[in-house]
Amino acid sequence: MMLLWREAWIKPLSEYDLGSKICAYCNKRFNDLDFVTSCEFCGIGIMHDLCANSHINTHHGKQVNAKVDAHKDKPLHDYQ
Repeated sequence: MMLLWREAWIKPLSEYDLGSKICAYCNKRFNDLDFVTSCEFCGIGIMHDLCANSHINTHHGKQVNAKVDAHKDKPLHDYQ
């Protein structure tokens, strides 16, 4: 099993700040309170956090594995 720690932070943004009202992955409108992110491997745009998980697993498997290999021996922070 491999668990990936995504560095998350909460910053309130409006649709004006995002530049979009819809998710770049599922094309559904963002709700009043949604967790959103972007893909660190491509410029697809802003998407729901869960959509980002699906997108990255589907389209960037080799890149994820390379990143895991690059960080495998690095020590965790105290909060991890």
